[in-house]
Amino acid sequence: MSKDICKIFGKKLYKIRTEKGLSQEELGFEAGLDKSTIGKYELAKRCINIRTAKKIADILGVKLSDMLD
Repeated sequence: MSKDICKIFGKKLYKIRTEKGLSQEELGFEAGLDKSTIGKYELAKRCINIRTAKKIADILGVKLSDMLD
């Protein structure tokens, strides 16, 4: 993913995760990731791969495309 897409995804991830009342730790547990990894995705310090992005979108109950606009 390009850096811009990583930033967009990260901002949406933070917004949706907090709206759902989930901590980074809770989301990480559900996704099989460490909470620090979730934090890195949210801050665009690490780009997410498409499979993991889809898995997180599914856990959050949104379409992957919603995470990218």
